[in-house]
Amino acid sequence: MSLSRLTLLLAVAIIAVPIHAQVGIYGKSDVTHFSVPSNNFESTATYYGPGAGIYYDFLHLGPVSLGADLRGDFLYSNGQKYRSVLGGLRLAVKVPATPIRPYVQGSVGDGGPSHSGLNGSGTIYSNKFQYEVLGGLDVSIFPHVEWRVAEFGYGRVSGISSGAPAPKGSLVFGGTGIVVRLP
Repeated sequence: MSLSRLTLLLAVAIIAVPIHAQVGIYGKSDVTHFSVPSNNFESTATYYGPGAGIYYDFLHLGPVSLGADLRGDFLYSNGQKYRSVLGGLRLAVKVPATPIRPYVQGSVGDGGPSHSGLNGSGTIYSNKFQYEVLGGLDVSIFPHVEWRVAEFGYGRVSGISSGAPAPKGSLVFGGTGIVVRLP
């Protein structure tokens, strides 16, 4: 590669990446349908509850942003709980001349439902590897405040367990929330 091409590439990289990054903190309300196939039947549960997260957009190329996202969910269903903590990459597009910002994301982490311990020893979580692919739409409603109109996704929870082999579970989820972008 010639020195002039390398200089041009470096100049484009410096211009494309702004000096400041964008941070957003969000709270959301989720509905998650969790299903696990088992011998001749399927076990399902629908969980509801709050979630929260933070994203950090570290790369901006025009209207496109790339960043990292860290999120957690704390969901409930008929006395049972589901929790997860996931991190991943997020790609968002600020549609010019509109207040909308669609995004897609891939995340991995730890998640799983709760169950009662032996002899009433309390709640035990089945923490397993979890991944999700999701997308959503944020709409600016005030300066630095966005309504997360909708977020939908699909995920899987591994069957890896410290005990007997467990089947993999599927997650289908949706939610809405509020995002506060820090200047």
